[in-house]
Amino acid sequence: MNLGDKLLKLRKDNKMSQEEFAEALDVTRQTVSNWENYKSYPDINTIVKISDKFSVSLDVLLKGDTKMIDNIDKEVRNSKKYKKILIVIGVVLLFIIITFGIYAARYNSVKNELETKFNTSIKNNKFYKNIDNYYSLKYKNNIIISVPNQKMPSLFDFSMDFHNKVIDVDINYEDGNYLQGRFMNYDDYDFTLINTKNVVIGSSSSLNKNDRKDISKLSDELNIDENDLTDIINKVNELYKEFYKVD
Repeated sequence: MNLGDKLLKLRKDNKMSQEEFAEALDVTRQTVSNWENYKSYPDINTIVKISDKFSVSLDVLLKGDTKMIDNIDKEVRNSKKYKKILIVIGVVLLFIIITFGIYAARYNSVKNELETKFNTSIKNNKFYKNIDNYYSLKYKNNIIISVPNQKMPSLFDFSMDFHNKVIDVDINYEDGNYLQGRFMNYDDYDFTLINTKNVVIGSSSSLNKNDRKDISKLSDELNIDENDLTDIINKVNELYKEFYKVD
């Protein structure tokens, strides 16, 4: 006798209709009908519930129904497999959460450190905010040093530094020409000399790597006094270390 026959006999022995039997087990009448007609089997939890409610041992219910036993065995194995998968997923998620938590704490610490360093340097060096969202300093009569307003990228940018770490220099010559300089890092700079017709007449990029660090050759290329150029480079390098984390 297979399980379907045993359930049918159990129901009739207890003088219950399919609907009453279904209500006792929290299933539908159609489900009970499918069991009794061998179209489906109850799951493990339902079999245990039947055993408890009707005082029938699991051994009696399952004995002789090899197909049902195979189904239960498969269900148990699948359940174990799913548990292992869930454990792996849980461990991975926990690792991600912990790692992200450590990163977020580090990010907030670096953000506070760099933004405080930048804002303190702005204040200490008496930079003023101009209309282009830059802070500027009138270093000497014809020399303006500027830095962009700096904020840390967002948490999900996964960056631990400002993106645009530059300092710009603008120098107006008495003859109407002007010199533009940009420091991309400490002691890493480019200068361009432009005449009154907006034509480039001198540039540090036209020099080779060694000559760009030769103040004498660079000052000749840019038509600026060697001592003045040295003073500007030293001043901006000093500011760069104050404003930014130097690589």
